[in-house]
Parts: sequence; structure tokens; C-alpha cells
Amino acid sequence: MEALAVVGVVASIVQLVEFGSKILLRLNDFQSNLGEIPKTFRHVKAELPVLLDTLEQTKKAIETGSIRDETKKALLPVLDGCRAQIESLDDVIGKTLPLPGDSWREKGRKGISSLRQDSKVRKITTDLQGYIQTLTYYHAAASSTLQPPISISSKL
Repeated sequence: MEALAVVGVVASIVQLVEFGSKILLRLNDFQSNLGEIPKTFRHVKAELPVLLDTLEQTKKAIETGSIRDETKKALLPVLDGCRAQIESLDDVIGKTLPLPGDSWREKGRKGISSLRQDSKVRKITTDLQGYIQTLTYYHAAASSTLQPPISISSKL
């Protein structure tokens, strides 16, 4: 894989982590200001830190050269999928979570809108869980130190 492509994978991860961190910050700010986060976003708030940490681990593995070129290529669709889901999530959050300067009417409109977005957020969360699972499986397999069992016949 060309060095430029490796830089592209790392840049994609950095961009995803930054974007995901902004979403997480917005959810945390909302929770701090109002005491709790809407039920619609609770799973996102729980899953997003896991995804961000997994992406950071992947980035470090790429930077240290412990990921093969074929694996980097295989990770690209996962990263693209994560990006699409995070962008969708940002769009939904923008439509549903009120900002501090919003009028009471706008806050009410967004509150009602959040109820209609519940199924969309569930789908996004499910998709993100799948990507987290893929990345986690990769890391578990890559870091495994298990050796294949020695057959009895090889000892004889």
C-alpha cells in the first residue's frame, strides 16, 4: 500500500475521532445543562466513547506498522461506514438537541422532533455497534498471543 494511502487511513481516523468527540462533547454539555440526556441518545453516549477509543487503537497500530497493508485496505470500508453514521448522528443531533440560545418555542419543537428521530438513532447506534464489533474483533485477533495447540502426533 502506498505511503499516501496509509496517511489517508490515519487522516480518516483522526477526522472521525475529532468529529465523534465533538458529538460526545455536545451530548455531555446537554446533559450538564439539563440534568439528563434524552432517552433517544443514551445508547449513543454509551457507545461513542468505545468507538473513539477503538479508532485511536487502530490509528496507533497503523502508525507503529503493526497492521498489514491488506488489513488497512480492509479497514477503509469500516472507516467510511463509521463516518457516514457519525455524520447522520450529527445531523439528527442538530435537529433535536436544543442549543443554549434557542427560544422556548425552538426548544419545544426540537423536543418533539427528538421523539420522531428515535428509530433513526436506533439504526445509527446499531450500525455503529457493528463497526465497533468489527474493529474490536480485529484488535482481539491481532493482539492474541495464543499459539495453535500442539498435536499429540508431533510429540511422538
